[in-house]
Amino acid sequence: MVLAACGAQSGEPQGGPEAASIEPAAAAAPTRNDDPRVVQARKALDLGRADLARALVPQAVAVAGSEGPLLEARLAALSGDHLAALAHLERARREAPEDPRVYATAAEIHAAKGNLAEADTEIKRGVEAGGATAPELARARGVQLICSPGQARHGLTLLLRARELDADLPYLDRPLGQAHMLVAKEKIGAGDLAAALTSVRQSLAHDPEELDARRLEVEVLMGLGEWGEGIANMEALLLEGLPLEAELAGYYKNAAFWAVTHEQRELGVKHYLRALQLGFPRAELGHGLSVLRAEAETLAARGAEFLGAGEESAARELFDRALVCDPESLLANNFLGNLHNGSGNFEGAVACWNRVVDLARTEGLELPEAVHIKLAQAQGLGLGDFERARETLEAYLVLEPTGRWVDQTRKLIADLPETRESESVQEGLGEEGDGRP
Repeated sequence: MVLAACGAQSGEPQGGPEAASIEPAAAAAPTRNDDPRVVQARKALDLGRADLARALVPQAVAVAGSEGPLLEARLAALSGDHLAALAHLERARREAPEDPRVYATAAEIHAAKGNLAEADTEIKRGVEAGGATAPELARARGVQLICSPGQARHGLTLLLRARELDADLPYLDRPLGQAHMLVAKEKIGAGDLAAALTSVRQSLAHDPEELDARRLEVEVLMGLGEWGEGIANMEALLLEGLPLEAELAGYYKNAAFWAVTHEQRELGVKHYLRALQLGFPRAELGHGLSVLRAEAETLAARGAEFLGAGEESAARELFDRALVCDPESLLANNFLGNLHNGSGNFEGAVACWNRVVDLARTEGLELPEAVHIKLAQAQGLGLGDFERARETLEAYLVLEPTGRWVDQTRKLIADLPETRESESVQEGLGEEGDGRP
C-alpha cells in the first residue's frame, strides 16, 4: 500500500480517544497462506511496486482462498481505482465477515486515501467483529495514526507492537518505513540531525527504494557535514535516471566551499568543476570563481614548463584542464593558440587568440606581445581569409590607437595581399613570441 496521504493531512487526527485503543495483549496470528506466489504478491503490494504486483496478484489470487479479494482490493487501491478496491472489500466482507484482515485492509486503504474517519470506523467494526486482539488491527491503527498530523511517533509504536505480536505479519515494511521517515523529519525540525539520521536509515531498512527517504538521508548527511557520503548517495540516484542535476550541483558547490575552507583545495576544485558540469551557473560560484581562476593559472604555468621542456602533449593536456577551470585564462588560451597554430589547427588557434585579444581589451590590459598579429597570421596565412586578417589588424588601430605595435600593424595592413600565395605577409608578420601575454 502506498501511503501517499500519510503526514499530509490537516486538522486533528480522526478517531477521538479510541484512536489508539488497539493494543492487543496477545493473539495467535490467523492462519496465513504461505504459498510463495501469495507471499511475493503481498510484498509487492506492501512496497507499492505496482507493475510487479499486477503480474503477481492474479497468480496469487488463484491459490489465496479468502485472502484473494483482499489482494485484489490492495492492487486496485495501488492502481488508483478506489471504487474497485471498495467493491473487492465488500466481497471479502461477505465471504468472511469475522476476518480481522478484511477490516484492517479496508482501514489501511481508507487511511492511505486520506479518509481517516472511515479508517477509524473500519477498525472499530473489526473490534466488534471479534478482532480486538488481532495484530492486523494494531497495524491498521498504526497506519491510520501515521497518516494523521503529529501522530507519527504513536503510529510507529503501534506498528512495532504489531510486529512484536506477529513477527511475520505482512504489509508492515512500507508503513514502518514511512513512520520512521516521519519521525526523522520531526527530529530534523528539532535540530537533532544525528537522531534523524538513525531514523531515516531505519526507514530505508524497511523500504530501501523509497525516494523521499533516500533524499532525506542525503539532506541529513549534508547537514552533518558528511559531504562525501551524501554526494555519493545522490550520484547514485542520478544514475538511476532521476532528474536531480540542479539539486546535486548545489550540493557540490556547497561541498566545494567546505573543502576549500578546510584545507582540501584539490577536492574543492574537483567539486566546483562537477557542479559546473551539472549545470550550476559559473557566475554564481562566488568564492569558487577565484578558486578556479587560481587553479587555471597554476595549471597553465605547469603547462608552460612542460612546453619549455619540449613535452607538448603533456603541456596541451594541462592547458585544456586550465581552460575547464577558467575559459578566460589568458595564459592558457595564448599557449594553446601557439600549439594549435604549430600543429596546423588554425581554427583552434584563431579561437584561442580571439579570446585573448577580446578579454585583454575588456579588462583594459596591454599584452606583452602582439597577439593580434598572430591572430591575423592564422586567419590569413592559415585559413586563407585575408579579409578577416585585415579586419583584425584595423581593429587594433581603432581600439588601441596608442598601442606598442601601431607602426608594425600599419605596415602589415599596407603590405596585406589579396591572395594567399604572396610571400610578403609571411615575411612581415614576425615571430610568434613565447606565449606569455
